Amino acid sequence: MKIKIISLDLGDTLIYNRPWGYEVISQALKDLGYDIPAKKLFRVSAKIRGKKLEPNPNGNNTPSLREIFNELGLKLSDKDIEKIEEVRKNAEKEVLMYDDVIEFLEAVKSLGLKTVLISNAANNGKAKKHLETFGLRKYFDKAVFSFEVGKVKPNPEIFKLAIPEGRDRALHLGDIYEVDVIGAINAGLRGALLDRRGVYDEISEKYSNLREVLKEIEKESVLVERET
Repeated sequence: MKIKIISLDLGDTLIYNRPWGYEVISQALKDLGYDIPAKKLFRVSAKIRGKKLEPNPNGNNTPSLREIFNELGLKLSDKDIEKIEEVRKNAEKEVLMYDDVIEFLEAVKSLGLKTVLISNAANNGKAKKHLETFGLRKYFDKAVFSFEVGKVKPNPEIFKLAIPEGRDRALHLGDIYEVDVIGAINAGLRGALLDRRGVYDEISEKYSNLREVLKEIEKESVLVERET
């Protein structure tokens, strides 16, 4: 069935932090004698998020460092965790936009597709500001933030709020399989993993950038046009 709606995540899908937050945490742990790769920290965080269907007080479902470390079986003191948290907060994180984003958004708009943003964003964060800063807001017909609607991915309800109708013709793209892909599928959308950082080695059906996604969308549009 032809895609009519493209739904997108924000962080690590359209924009990203440099350095990556999990790299900062990984280095802080190494300084304490624990060798935990950034990718492993991300995967543990993703696993925890995939089970959280309701927002925390910040309006998203990002797990605490304590939750991540407990899942890993690390016995860190409150003092050590506070130290890592302080390092994470003080890390100079430059926010950048991926170089394929504007090209992709302009292309899907030219194909006549509706675009929706669905982001698990904290009420004290800068997600909405980043959308404006990078000139992205104009490309979206609708933008839904978890802290505003009281629902978080992977809860199907946030997808239903963002796309009330036509979910069977919608494709959602995001960087967290347990949150974006599973959540989208459970809500009746098609879900696709955008694995820009190469953290899901075991998943074969995924994309590494938006140009790969665009090729598939354009190919599908051509096939539908020929059939009709």
